[in-house]
Amino acid sequence: MLVNANLLDCQKDDDPTFVAHQGLDGLQRLAARWTTLVESLPGARFMHFPEWYRAYLSSLAPDPARVWFIAAYRDQELVGIFPLEFQSHRVIGLRPRVIGTIDDDQMQLSDFVFAQTAENAHLLYQLTQWLRTQRTIRWDELRLRKVPEDSSIVHAFRARLPTATVALRHDGSSYFQTSGTYDQATRAMSGTFKRNLRRLARRAEQTAPLRFQSYRRPEDLSKAFDILLDIEASGWKGNAGTASAICCRPAMLAFYRALVREFGGRDACVINVLWHGEHAVAGQFCLHIGSTFSILKIGFSDAHSDIAPGNLLLERTIQHACEDACIDIVSLVNQPPWSKSFKPLTTGVWTYCAPNWNVQGCLVHLGLLGKRAWDAIYRQRSSGRGPTSKVQSMSTDGNGAETQFAN
Repeated sequence: MLVNANLLDCQKDDDPTFVAHQGLDGLQRLAARWTTLVESLPGARFMHFPEWYRAYLSSLAPDPARVWFIAAYRDQELVGIFPLEFQSHRVIGLRPRVIGTIDDDQMQLSDFVFAQTAENAHLLYQLTQWLRTQRTIRWDELRLRKVPEDSSIVHAFRARLPTATVALRHDGSSYFQTSGTYDQATRAMSGTFKRNLRRLARRAEQTAPLRFQSYRRPEDLSKAFDILLDIEASGWKGNAGTASAICCRPAMLAFYRALVREFGGRDACVINVLWHGEHAVAGQFCLHIGSTFSILKIGFSDAHSDIAPGNLLLERTIQHACEDACIDIVSLVNQPPWSKSFKPLTTGVWTYCAPNWNVQGCLVHLGLLGKRAWDAIYRQRSSGRGPTSKVQSMSTDGNGAETQFAN
């Protein structure tokens, strides 16, 4: 389904035109021009590419028809893509029509696709205004989750937030700066932890050599992916434990196979494996886009846990990236607890919520504000802190002024 509408009846000459495309067919109509756009963006990452969403729609999406791709044009030139999906939520007894970034555990970061330029500074404000005036996509709350601070979304929201938007700190995204030496990339890591890594490597090599191997050629990826699946399912994630491993969940398995197919074709899918003699003891599923190397999934052999193979593999991945002039950042994508000893750098990840101007939209938004206020009071009482507690959420009056709520 395709919907075409101008931003407003009184649209200015330099305002964008928005066109809504629905589901997989809509993505396919946009794919060629979308690829041209994303390849022009210097900081593009995996979540900017049509391949990322095609993999989701073909595997994890409960209903592809609930996914919309809003395209923005200026003078018939594509300048932005906004992937949106209807989400399932219950708020104060209501089942609101919440639309936003794709909300699935495997879709770990979110962003829209447009250049971070002055010309696009108001693009998200204009998109929200259009969504509030068009009549085809019926919605109550716009909810953009898992949005990193260096994203195009934050670039535009810093310039102008839509009226009544609330920003909430969601989490963090950890990374290593690898454009310099390994010592520079790990300068925050304690000497004790570095010595422990060397001790574990020596212990492992008393029985067999350690070997780091990176697979990215299409003809090698299928076998490497099977190795990673076996590693991840070898312990508590397998059928004998939580059954949370990729190979235990058909939809998740289909998603990662689709990523191998989609990104392997553009030489961007990488699987790293740490070998201990003839045994594969740890693996990483990665996407290398531009100068950013993102680790989406890890697995390690429980039978070799005495040598901490996951930690040894990450150490070698950082070393490899520092030696590779094409990699400036190794991203852990989210903020995994096991990585704390590596002392990575971290950028904030946010959620943005904005209401539609209908009765249910206003009620849902008021419910959100009420919950935030109650949570703040509860935390203050629990911790014994007064009103000076750390601020992590904010709303705006639409002109850049921020009203802050303590967390």
